[in-house]
Amino acid sequence: MKRLAILATIAVAGMTAASLQAQGGLPGIEPIEKVSDNVYKIFGAGGNTVAFVRSDGVTLIDTKLPGNGQAILDEVRKVTDKPVTMIINTHSHPDHVGSNSEIESLAGHVEVIAQANSAKRMAKLPNVRAPDKDFTGRMTIGKGKDEIALYWFGAGHTDGDALVVFPAERTMATGDIMAWFMAPLIDPASGGSMVALPDTLAKAQDTIKGVDKVIEGHGQVRSWDEFRSYITFHRALVDTAKATLAKGGTPEDGLAVLESNPAFKPFLGDQLLKGLEYGGTPKSRALIDLNVAFQELKGEPVTTQWGPRPPAPAPAGGDAHQH
Repeated sequence: MKRLAILATIAVAGMTAASLQAQGGLPGIEPIEKVSDNVYKIFGAGGNTVAFVRSDGVTLIDTKLPGNGQAILDEVRKVTDKPVTMIINTHSHPDHVGSNSEIESLAGHVEVIAQANSAKRMAKLPNVRAPDKDFTGRMTIGKGKDEIALYWFGAGHTDGDALVVFPAERTMATGDIMAWFMAPLIDPASGGSMVALPDTLAKAQDTIKGVDKVIEGHGQVRSWDEFRSYITFHRALVDTAKATLAKGGTPEDGLAVLESNPAFKPFLGDQLLKGLEYGGTPKSRALIDLNVAFQELKGEPVTTQWGPRPPAPAPAGGDAHQH
């Protein structure tokens, strides 16, 4: 639980990479990994950074904790000499936006894009390069093999989780609405909602077509079928919370119900995952999210992970616009 508390500190206070290392450390940046013809993943030092090599430059998805800009660029240089021209942030947490400013100082001007709710929070963060453009609902960048499709379907990990699709590569980056193939950490202080998460993901599943590979916000590359199973589990988690609460049961009772289904075994293991930055096991994360769901369903402030939850976000929809 001490490591779990570290993540809460990251999101709320913007803890630096150096202080994280002092409190037990995070995995360092690993060598760049090819995902598809023009998409690459860089693991470690915060969330996954995804590099998409386009005709006229490189677009980065997320930039890890502060102080990792040079290391990210060094990994990109292993696969292309094209300049970094754009950063897309999947949400506003410092382990995903932390090196925006450093990358711009090293690479020259970059265009930064995020979902509108995330953009508002990023604009208030010290030493973070705020977005030039934001969007609500959907935004399309470029065309043909260079196209990037951005989607937002509602609250989940935060209320600003962007899904980033590279259609020609049949690949999607999810940010932390899907990380480590386990129950996600929910940030109610940033509009996140466990109860809303299955609906949000179901909208993504029903809307986004032609994706084979799914890059988690932290962790690995998954298949579309694994993405669908992730949605199925979290729908069951919320439905179980509702049914258990109605019977006067506890989150632990709900966990027992989920454990009785063999299909959910991958999401309920007791093993510590190699490289997991912030501690916990799949089973412990599921119990945390059952507690969060119980608190939301009872109309109580969500204090299990991140502190009180703000008012619910507005429904998804709208068009891209520029500040």
